[in-house]
Amino acid sequence: MKTENLTIDRRYGRVLYETAKEEKHLDETYQELVVLRDVYEDVPELGQILSDDRLEPFEKVEILHDLDKDFSETVSKFLRVIYEYGRMQEIPQIIEEFEFLYYENKGILLADVTSAIELSDKQDEKLKEKIAKSFDYETVILRKKVDPNILGGLVITAAHKVIDNSVRTQLASMHKELLK
Repeated sequence: MKTENLTIDRRYGRVLYETAKEEKHLDETYQELVVLRDVYEDVPELGQILSDDRLEPFEKVEILHDLDKDFSETVSKFLRVIYEYGRMQEIPQIIEEFEFLYYENKGILLADVTSAIELSDKQDEKLKEKIAKSFDYETVILRKKVDPNILGGLVITAAHKVIDNSVRTQLASMHKELLK
């Protein structure tokens, strides 16, 4: 993803967060965004569909209306603005920023952890402690993902930082150094 898009996604996520907080609908908005993220996970091409020039505008508006009809006014307005600016493909990243701010407000750090194999409960607890200490948080929520392609080690994404200690990355670095 381009840095420009990431910056814009963060801005949209922050504006939605501030709006929901101002309207005192923070928890409700977060719950609706979790549902919206699930929709995007179930239909990953939804953002492309709503941005596709081959569809007539009325067809896209019908899809958008079906999507936003069960959401609050805050989330519905948000979806319409995102649609108008042609950023429907970026909804998952915008939700990520909202979620980061939502948990940060509660003093909780969300950390995405990718490992080559499933981590044990004991490893989870040790990892939470290390991440909490490194990022100066009391509480850490791990969102775990297993990806055998990293070969070993961990990739941790937290507080807009990536710590990549995967074997795959270490091997790629060594390979690059050897080619110099």
